[in-house]
Parts: sequence; structure tokens; C-alpha cells
Amino acid sequence: MTEKIIIKPSVQKRFDSFMVHGRVLFFSAPCGFGKTVLADALLRGQNVLRQSAAAPDWAIPSSAQDWDILLIDDLQLMQEEAGQQALCELIRSSPERHFVLLSRGAPLGCLMAFQYTGLMTVLEADDLLFDADDVRRLFQLSGANVTDNEIDGILKESLGYPLGVAITARCMSQNKPWTPELVARVFHEVFLYFETAIYRRFDLPVRRFLLELAPFESFDLEMARMVSGDPRAGERLDWLLRYTTMLRYDDCQRFHFWSGFRAFLLWEMEREYTEEKRKALISRGGLYYELKEDYAHALECYTSGGDHSKVSELLVRNAELHPGMGHYAEMEKYYRSLPEAEILASPSLMQGMSMLCALVMDYEGSERWYGELQKFVEHCGRQDAAGKQARGRLAWLDISLPQRGVKGLTETIPAVFRLLTNKELALPSFSVTSALPSIMNGGKDFSEWSKKDDLLYKTLRLPVEAVLGRDSVCLADCAIAESKFEKGADVTGRMLSLLPQLNEIRNRGTPDMEFAVSGLLARSQLANGQAMDARRTIEVLRECFTERGLTRFLPNMDAMLCRIDMHTGDLDAADAWYREKAPCEPTHLNVMRRYQYLTQAMVELEDGRPDTAQLTLSPLEPYIQNCARNIDGIHLNVLTAIALHRKKDERWRERLTAALDAAAEYRFIRTVSVYGTAVLPLLEALDWDGDKACRKRLMAAVRTQAAFYPHFLEPRLAPGEELTPTELQILHLLCADKSNTEIAQIMDVKLSTVKTHVSHILDKLDVKRRAEAKTAAKKLHLVPDNL
Repeated sequence: MTEKIIIKPSVQKRFDSFMVHGRVLFFSAPCGFGKTVLADALLRGQNVLRQSAAAPDWAIPSSAQDWDILLIDDLQLMQEEAGQQALCELIRSSPERHFVLLSRGAPLGCLMAFQYTGLMTVLEADDLLFDADDVRRLFQLSGANVTDNEIDGILKESLGYPLGVAITARCMSQNKPWTPELVARVFHEVFLYFETAIYRRFDLPVRRFLLELAPFESFDLEMARMVSGDPRAGERLDWLLRYTTMLRYDDCQRFHFWSGFRAFLLWEMEREYTEEKRKALISRGGLYYELKEDYAHALECYTSGGDHSKVSELLVRNAELHPGMGHYAEMEKYYRSLPEAEILASPSLMQGMSMLCALVMDYEGSERWYGELQKFVEHCGRQDAAGKQARGRLAWLDISLPQRGVKGLTETIPAVFRLLTNKELALPSFSVTSALPSIMNGGKDFSEWSKKDDLLYKTLRLPVEAVLGRDSVCLADCAIAESKFEKGADVTGRMLSLLPQLNEIRNRGTPDMEFAVSGLLARSQLANGQAMDARRTIEVLRECFTERGLTRFLPNMDAMLCRIDMHTGDLDAADAWYREKAPCEPTHLNVMRRYQYLTQAMVELEDGRPDTAQLTLSPLEPYIQNCARNIDGIHLNVLTAIALHRKKDERWRERLTAALDAAAEYRFIRTVSVYGTAVLPLLEALDWDGDKACRKRLMAAVRTQAAFYPHFLEPRLAPGEELTPTELQILHLLCADKSNTEIAQIMDVKLSTVKTHVSHILDKLDVKRRAEAKTAAKKLHLVPDNL
């Protein structure tokens, strides 16, 4: 059997270091990680005294015995203080000897001093997990054939757990294929082993405690007490942490089971608990989350527990806690799971369904639920409290529904103001920005209001403040400053009067408005060539919001930082955002992420992928048209025009003309000028018959931005260096390590033709060797990273 033992190179290296410099080697891992066989293989040929703490008459051996290395297995069973201290004394008094300790638990507290001084090496479960090379070697030793794809599948299912991999190798050594049936057989065998080697050795109260925590991915002591009802929950957690490695820390207060053991516990729970008992258990977890106001996790638990009444109750409460539109997407599946009769009985749920449908662009469904809410109001008396609530929610929808636009709001808001004054309705809270760094282009597009911004500022300020409540703090001043900014005005003076109001916003207002003001400041700084100041403005706000747990704003903040990076030419940072945070979901549009989609398209243009940029932008077009998103429409048309122009598609002219016509209607300048050097050649080549004065102001603003940021949205490969379609195909083959001869065979061309193409590719990528071409191609996103 020893010839089939896999010793990971990293483990061998640490063992060799221990033998030269250390005194104690401590294996800390659950059963099935191969601690015993691995230690035996490493110690082969040494003078070893092997003992087990599981032996009935076991005791610490005498130093007078003839041994160089003492190996003690099952050390987690040595729980008496006297035995632990005796072991430490033996280690201290035998400096010329080595100690190998195997445990399913954590290192003993009395041994930690050896670790702190560098004399003890600890190998944990993660150090013993198999990687692809380990799996391949084990299968070779077992005489089983396995492909790279099968190795990937084995690692995915087993997570590298040595026992699971070993059982799989044994099963497949009989020439059995890698199938779902074989996977199920391996899991069953592992679980039976866990049951015998671990679970059945626990006392009954510990078993029950483990099963009742198994449904939850993580938990703290309070949750463990509430779910299990065990007054000794703290003691049990402490015992599990000391004497097993099945329970792990998330942080100093939260824990989770090792994933393999949790899978076993869920399997065991299915066998031991009835469905009713399992649902009741999960609902207790829901109660814990509900009391913590963590409604997302509470809803997940109540849904799994089949408690629809609690789901509807929490959706209502969550809507109050998170006003506006931001929470609907994450709550969609819970809204959809409710019986229609339950929704029809609640004004809050009907309001939620109307907005939810609107956000997924089901405007017919949105109006249907709006109509149901109207019917509810009609059946209520004027003094009916439910009717008063329903009227408030109707008014909220009149103001908030994205398909309604803003043209009617100049009448709606004063009417709602009068009803509020007469106490005929109560309004839910709003979110006027939808977590975007803008009021003009936040929850609604207020371009129409921008035409009369000074007049509306004077006439609507008081009604708006009354209707919007906390969201109105600083709103009017910020909105008119942003309107002037979009029109190309210098808003430095307005910003100087806005910034002192930030403390008032924090104390009496909302984080939405705080982001809007800071976002406007950053855009103003960027427009004035102060990119580093703009970055610092958003970074400081991001740190502050992170500390306050305001995570719903972070995705748009990160997108804003990415735009600043593109202005300053930090393409690596922009690429990092694209890889890690860009939505990249062309088949599933979430209109709440439109700021991120536009940012994503900008990165794609900078990466020289105009086709991909168009694919990102095109799903937004119906939403922009149906919801009168004029500002988003200008951005979309400018970006699409740039993409088409780079593809030498003359349709760029009509796209840019549409953008300029819309911008001229509202006298917007910066909506277009922000694209600076990227849009300048298009503007110079376009014969636009619009307002001459507007064009003159626009061109001046565009040239200013082009001077500040001369490389913004500039493709990494200059137009003359772009690869032809044939060169791209050859580049893919080159990056797949194909020789010139192989490329010629695949492409069905002469070898000399391939050599010519390869030479052109190297020149265009400004490299000299094929290996360098592969690196450059990945950096330029010309080939996939995994090629």
C-alpha cells in the first residue's frame, strides 16, 4: 500500500525543514486526510516509536527508551491537563529528539510556545488537499486511466479531499468511467466512513447539536443557542473547536463546518429528521436572522421552511428598511414565490410587485399591479388606515415608476404635497438616486426639468422637500448644481456651498444624497483636469460607506473609480475592475446596473473590442426608450458611435447625430464632452446641422477634455496595428503552442504564408518572440486568459 502514497512536494519540503531545524511536526486535519499513512511514509527508515492516544493503557513514554522520533496518533483524545503537560515536558527535556503528533483537533495550547519560537511546524487540512498533479500521480499509481477533464471533475466534486480521491481512484481502477453514478457511490462510501469514524463516537447531545446547525452555512454562538435550544451551546462549540477540525472560524465570532463534513451532516439529517422537523429547524434560523434585521437570509430560511406568511411579512418590512428601488432585484424570487391572493391583500406587496415588474421591463405587469392597488383604494373609506397607506403607495408609484417619466411630476408632487398637508396619506420613503452618483440621472431622468431649472428650483423646492422627507436634504441645491454642470457651467462656487452641507446630509439626510454630492464633486474635479482629486473624493467616501455597511453603493463607486482610471491611463486598474466587478451579463439586463454597463462598454472600447461594447450596450436601448432616459441615451449613442467608427461603419454618423440632437435640446455639453479625445475626430468629421453656438461651446469643451486626458478610450492597438481576421486566427493557434507547420495544416495555407503572418503579428504586438506574443495578446484581450 505504501507505494501508492502521495507526498506533496510542499509537504516534503516542510518535513525536511522540520527534521533540520524543528522539534515538533503537528498534523491537524479531519479524518480521511491521510495523516497516519503520510507520516509513516515520511518517517520510513527512521528510528520511530509509534503510539496512539486511543490505546486503553497509553501513557507518555519514557525518555530512557530507544527512539529518535516519537509519533503519537489520535492526540485529540488526550484531553487531560496532566497528560498534555507531561508531553510538553518530554519535548523540552529531549532537544535531540523529534516529535510527530497527529490530531483531528487543533494544536494543544501548551504546544503553542514551540510554534512561536519556530520549533513546531503545523500542517493543516488545506496543506494536505490534493491538486491536479497529485490526483494524476495517484491515478497512475492505481493503474486507472483518467483524462484532464475527469481530473477537473474529480477536484470539483472532492475539493481535493484525499480519501474521496483515493476511493475514486480505486473505483476507476476497475476500468469504470467517471459518471454521476460513480460520484454518488464515492460520496456514499465517504459518508459511511464519517458515520463510523466520527459521528457515532460523539455523545447523543453533540450529534443533535451538529445536525441542527448543519443547514446553515455559518453561525455564531447566539444563533447556535437559538436554533438548537441547547443551553450548553457555548461549551459544545468550544469542545468542537478544541478537539476536532470539523468546525472552523469565519472570524472571531462566526463559525462554519468544513464543507465535506457539512455535506455529511445534511445527508445524516435527511435520514434522521422528518421533513416537518427540518423545516421547523430552518425557520428557527429565519427567526434569528429576522431579529438581526438580516432580511435576505431570513427570507431564504422562511422560503426553505415553507412559511409564506413570514415571507410576505418580511418583504413588507424590508421595503420599509430599504426604500427606493435598490432591494427589489435581490428580493425578486421571494416576491415571485408568494401566492397572488397574499399579494392582493397587501398594499406594500402590490407596490413592490408593480416596481419589480417595471425594473425587469415588464411594463404591462407593472401597470396591472398598479391597477390592483387602485382597486384596493377604491374599496377603502377615506378614514380607513389601510386606504391611507394604499393611497400613499399609489402616490409613491406615481412618482417613482420608471416608465412614467417626469413630465407629469410638476403636477403630481404639488398634489401629493396637499394630501400630505391634509394628512390624507402617508408616504413610504424614497431613494431618488437608486444608488447612482447623480440626481439628474438617478431614479428618474430629470432632463425635462433642466430646461426650467431656475424656475422649478424656486417653485417646487418646498413641495419636493415635504414629499421626499429625508431624501430632500440638500437635494434642490445639488440638483440645480448638476443641471448647470451638464450644461457646461463652472459649478465651483455651487460646490463650495454644497460641501458644508454634507454634515447635515449625514445627520438628517440619506447616504443616497451624500453619494450624489460627492459624485458631482468628483465629476467636477475630473472635468477640471484634477483626476487624482476626483479619485480621492470617491475613495474616501467608499471607505466611509464600507465602515457604515452601505454596500449597495459600492458597485457604482467602483465603476466610477474605473472611469477615473481610464481617464488617467491606468489601464491595468481598469482591466482589474472589468475582470472582477463588471456585470458582463448580456443576456440578463438589470437596469439598476446601467452605470456599470456603460463603464463596461468603455473598457471594451479601450481594449479594442468595439463589437463586444455594442453587445453590452444594445440591451439598454428598449429601457432607455421606454423610460425616457435621455442622459443615458446620449451616453449610449456616443459610445455606440465610437464603436461603429472604429469598425469603419458609417452608421456612426446617425448615432452621433442623435446624441447631439438630444444634448442640444437640453443644452447639455458635458454629457458629450466627457468623451474628449475619443469623440473629437467624429465631431470634426460630422456635418451636423444643429445649433452653431451649441456646437462651438461643445467643441471647446471636448478639446479641453482631450488636452487633459489625451489617451482616454484610446485602443491599445493603434488603427494601423490592428490584427486582420486571419492574423487573429493564427495568433490563437500560436498561443495554443502550435508550430508553424501545424498552423499551416489547420489553416490550409503554405508554410511561408504562416511565417509571414507570424512576422506581422510580432511586429504589430511590438514583441520579438512567440512567448512574448502570447503574454502581449492576453494583456490586449486578443485571446482568452486560459489559452
